[in-house]
Amino acid sequence: MLPSYIQVDVAFPSSASLHAALEELQCTYRTCECSLSDFLQFAKPHVNHLTTESKVVAHGLASATQSDVWCLDSRGVLTLAVNKQTYESLGLVGERLPWKQCEDIHVIHTYVGYTGPQHGDMKPWATYGAKEAAAIRAWDERRGPWKTMFHMQNPESNLPPKSTAHEPKKVMITRSNVHIPDVKEADLLNQSSLPEDVEDWDERVSSLFEWVGLASLDSQRLLASDRSDPYISVYEPPAPSHVGDLATMRWSGFLPSSFVQGILDTIISPNIPSPSFVSITASSVPTCPVTYIPKDLGKAPPLRAPRSDSDDTWSLVYAREPEGSPSSWVLAESVGRWDQRWG
Repeated sequence: MLPSYIQVDVAFPSSASLHAALEELQCTYRTCECSLSDFLQFAKPHVNHLTTESKVVAHGLASATQSDVWCLDSRGVLTLAVNKQTYESLGLVGERLPWKQCEDIHVIHTYVGYTGPQHGDMKPWATYGAKEAAAIRAWDERRGPWKTMFHMQNPESNLPPKSTAHEPKKVMITRSNVHIPDVKEADLLNQSSLPEDVEDWDERVSSLFEWVGLASLDSQRLLASDRSDPYISVYEPPAPSHVGDLATMRWSGFLPSSFVQGILDTIISPNIPSPSFVSITASSVPTCPVTYIPKDLGKAPPLRAPRSDSDDTWSLVYAREPEGSPSSWVLAESVGRWDQRWG
């Protein structure tokens, strides 16, 4: 589970009914500029320990001169990712990232708004007590205010200072004369263990996800009229395919996981006539120190380097046969090199 996203793309053979349903989806995120201490004081009453989503999820952005960042994730855990100088001045216990290219970054996890028994891999973590509060106040005095993005369920009047509401930027693109794969429910299932069948399925699904990536990029390679120089680019759409109209919707901003769940619920709803398939591509915030939370909420999230070139993206293809036939889906993930999800 990802606590928040920076961009979501949905691509599908043009469908007026699905387009109208997706257009109705809304969410709001906020930005503010205040000290971390003040933000935690605001957030603490709204934190639900070890739940799938607390009322407040936030990300503190790096400044123009410092790469330090932090996040308050959906379990109510504050994670700091700071350089060596900041780490030594804070005086809080954390761990260094294990990769040579990122060994200057130290990660500190702290429970916010919870003082009860600790669980699983999280037992060594501290709670946000007097020592932690004093260390962060001193850091705030040295550093100054943070620019913070956050989303909150049922926002109340006592929001942080200089809090501004934003709606995600939404873009809708419809293109004609596009190669569109003929995706059927059976195409997404691998029901054989024979090596040659597995290899064929891998190639078929890889070709489909390549198409999904190009659709998200609004690439002209998908146009039936495309005549690129074969020495520069060679692309063949998945077979079989047909030429038709392709719709792509994109939302960008600080998007809560509940919003992405709303997109999924809309796509699979039996009350909305949908096209033969829909693809969703969701990208996490690259500079956030936590982008994946294990299903077991008591486990520590995998370490990652919060850099602008980091990646944690998934793409899903959902296919539904007509007349209420069973549906199927397949998902692929792309994770950056400095991420312990891949070791």
